[in-house]
Parts: sequence; structure tokens; C-alpha cells
Amino acid sequence: MNTEYQFKPHEQPLMVGSPANPDHPARRKLFYLLIGIFIGLTASFQNGLLVANLTQIQGEMNLTPVEGGWISVSYNMTNACITVLLYKIRQQFGMSLFSKITLFFLLAATSLQWFVNSHFLDAINIQIDAYYLEIIARGLSGMVASGMTILGLFYCLQGMPTVKRTSGLILGFGLVQFGIPLSRIISPYLAIDGQLENLFLFQFGLALICFGLINILELPPGNTEKVFEKLDFLSFAFFASGLAALAVFLVQGRIQWWTTPWLIYALIIAAVNISIALWIETHRKNPMLQVRWMRSRNIIAFMITGAVMRILLSEQNVGAAGLLSSLGYGNDQLITFYAVILSASALALIISIFSTDAMDLRRPVIFAVALIALGSWMDTSVSINSAPYMFYLSQSLIAFAAIYFMGPLVFEGFLRAIASGPAYIISFSVIFGISQTVGGLAGAAAIQAFTTIRTQSHYADMVGSLNLGDPALMGQVAGASRALSSQITDATQVNVAAMSQVLQGIQKQATVAAYNDLFFLMASIATITTIILLINYFYYRYHKRNPLAKELAVIAKMRENK
Repeated sequence: MNTEYQFKPHEQPLMVGSPANPDHPARRKLFYLLIGIFIGLTASFQNGLLVANLTQIQGEMNLTPVEGGWISVSYNMTNACITVLLYKIRQQFGMSLFSKITLFFLLAATSLQWFVNSHFLDAINIQIDAYYLEIIARGLSGMVASGMTILGLFYCLQGMPTVKRTSGLILGFGLVQFGIPLSRIISPYLAIDGQLENLFLFQFGLALICFGLINILELPPGNTEKVFEKLDFLSFAFFASGLAALAVFLVQGRIQWWTTPWLIYALIIAAVNISIALWIETHRKNPMLQVRWMRSRNIIAFMITGAVMRILLSEQNVGAAGLLSSLGYGNDQLITFYAVILSASALALIISIFSTDAMDLRRPVIFAVALIALGSWMDTSVSINSAPYMFYLSQSLIAFAAIYFMGPLVFEGFLRAIASGPAYIISFSVIFGISQTVGGLAGAAAIQAFTTIRTQSHYADMVGSLNLGDPALMGQVAGASRALSSQITDATQVNVAAMSQVLQGIQKQATVAAYNDLFFLMASIATITTIILLINYFYYRYHKRNPLAKELAVIAKMRENK
């Protein structure tokens, strides 16, 4: 006699590779939800702790900026390309094995990082370069972060009532955005006196807790089928290597500068390999990626919107953070600043969960872009005397926008994919993941290039306009000379050092002026984007049409047939 629980028709998995959706009792739903939140936050730390502490990691390991850049490349290249394989792994092997594999690699990555930063390998006389181990660990972290995001999402979905599954989707994707502000807040407390070992011990502890939680309460089983084909691995090899080369170009380009000759080869490899992968997928009988669907007008618009939003949001993680760093503020002085950002993000997530309407998904995205524009306009008044508290309101608006747009945008893409068929979900996941990862890298690269060029331009203008007979300038030089005279006895050296200090002050003014230009540019782009989205929105409102009407009708029919 078969005593195994038989799922009712409405409890069946949505697609092969996803867990079933049984009617859990309220207590079990709560535990699923709490575990999902914990896993989602753990996933967010994979990148957050790297971004927050990359400079300290470079210093601890005596790395150059270029070597530190390869650590970022390792994370981003695996994070961008692994999505396509993770979907098929779930389909062929099921959620239980997928969960355990994901947590195994999480434990491997975090334990390796802990070993490297605790100098454990040195203590036991193992002659392995810690730098290369760090690169391997970061590559594993990139893969794990993608898998953990999906795992946390499924747990959140299990914790929601059937009518609120949309909220679980928004919660699962929203939690990943908490990583950077959370990491900026806790890092100064854990990495006291620059000791990074505690950071990675903390990360390893989170991994152990996650491993225990998924074994205490597993996800419901789902359906599996044999989906891997030999051609999958050839296509993935071209696709992954192309994305890896693109990550190299975007990260190392802003560090070594774009005129570095070998970077053109990385860009050529990216273009050629990705094109080959898409050509293979277009002409396959059972493609992993639905290329024709991906290049449709609606999907291209979706991808561009997601990438533009991620580029605009770089105003916070690279723009405002970069300016404050240039003004001399460290992580320990920005704890309150990031706490304010985290609070705004949490508020946005709560509002998005309760207010997102499947019939009107464009309005929240427009509102988010308008908030970015407003926050950026507010930042255009920065000066050399700007302090973190002056950015609380503007950056809160941008942090709110970063979370508020995510749910509706993801939901729109998911609706378009599921209405076309379960096979299109993987294509949506790849499009969304690439638009966010590559968009973030492209935004950081563009901002770095823009501020560098504008800083050099402002500095040249300021130095070129110097008048050695200007009393104010001579007063600055005299003041610096008096301060240095007690340390340097030679009068000529004192004057040289004093002038050098004055030029450093001019360099800082040029940097601030460059960031002012950046905020003006970002505000202008966000404003133009808002206007374009509003025109599109009112066009559909005027014609009384829903841009997702076709997809919503297909999904409604699918529900009726169940």
C-alpha cells in the first residue's frame, strides 16, 4: 500500500524542477517563510561582504588593484553565467539534491575564504598561494549566490498563502538587495583593527545554519525528468566563456583603463562566444534559451529597462559611496548612513509586497525611476565640506527605488515567460540575471570612467587658472609651510611640500566637481527615462489597453484548466 502523500491538482508543481505547493498548516508556513528570509539574506552576503571589504582584502593579502579586480571578476563571471545550468540541474535531479549541492558549495566557499584569511594554511605549512585560493573561493561564491537566491525564493513561496504567491516572489528577489548595506553596517564591528578573519568566520557560521535549516525542513518534492543533452555543455561553454570575458573587460577596464591593448581581445571573445552560443540555441531542436522570444520587442524592452535601472542605481553604490570615500570617510564612519539606506530598503520591500498589482506593473517602475531622478538632483549640490548626513534623504529615496522597482519588473518578466510556456522560464532567468549583473558592472565602469575624465578636466582647469600672485593662494601655501616647518628643516623642501599639499586640496576639489557632474548626468538620464516611461504608460491608458493583457489571459486560462 502506498502511504506517500498524493498532491491535489492545485498543489502540483508549477513546472518540472520546482517544488510542489501543498496546503501547509500555518505554523509550517511561518517556518518556511523565516528560513526563506534567512537564506535570502545569506545569499546577499556573498557579494555584499566582497564589495564592502575588497580594499581591506587587497591590503591584507598585499594585492595590487589589478589583482583585486580579478577577485571581482571571479565572482561576477560565475554569478552571471551559472543560472542557465542551475535550472536544468533542478529539472533533472530535483529540489532536494539541488538544495544540498548548493549548500555544500556554500560551505566550501565560506570555509575556503576563512582558511585563507585566518592564515590557517601558513600555520600548517601548506605551500599554496592564498591569492589563487581566494579567486577560487570567490568563483564558488558567485555560483552559490545564484543558487541560494533561487533556494530562498522557493522557501518564501512555500511560506505564502496561494493568493499571495506574488508577495513571495517579490520578497525572495528583494532580500538579495540588502547585502551591501548590511555588509557595510556589520563589517566595522566584525573586522576590528582590520582583522578580516571574523568576517569570514561569520559567513561560515551562516552557511552552517542554512545547511541545518534545509535539513530540518526540506522543500516539498517536485517532478523531474531527463533534460540534459550533449549540446547543452557545448552551448554553455561558449555562453559562459563569453560572459566571463565581458566581466573581465568591464572590471579590468576601469582599473587598468580602457586603452589597455589586451582588453580589446576580451571584448572580441565576449562578442564572438556569446554570438556562437545564441546561434547554437537558435538552431537547436530543444534549446536551453528561447532566442527568438528573447529578441522580441517586449523582452528587449524588459532587458533594457532592467539594465538601465541597475546602471542608474550605481549612483548609490559607486557614486555617493565613491564620493564619501574620496572625502576620507571609512566604513566605520558610514554605519549610520547605511543604516538609513537599509531602513529605506526594508520599507520599500514591505510596501511593494502589499501594494504590487498584477494589473498595473508599470506604475511602480515609473515611480522608482522618478525617485532616482529626484535623489540625484538633490545630490548635485555636493561640496568639499559635504558629510554623510547630508545624503540621508537623497540616498534613502534611491535605496527605496532600488527595492520598489524590483518586484514589479521581475513579476512582469515572469508573467511573460510563464504565459509562453515553462520552457521560457530559463530564458527569463538568464535575461534578468545578466541585465542585473552586467548592468551593475557596466554602471560601475561607466561611472569610474566618467569621474576620472571629469576629475582630470577640472584639475587641469583649476591648475591652469592658478595665479601665484593671488593672496588667497599664497595664504594657503604659507599656512601649509608653517605646519610643515616643524617636521622639515630645509626651507626649499618645506615650500615644495606646502605647494604639494595645496595641489592635493585642488585635486580633492576637482574630484568633488566631477561627482557633481556625475549626479547631474544621472539625474538627467533618470528624468528622461521617467518621461519616456510615462509617455508609454499614458499611451496604454489612453487606448485602455494593458501591456500584459495577452499574458494575463493565458495564465487565467491555465488556472481554469487545472
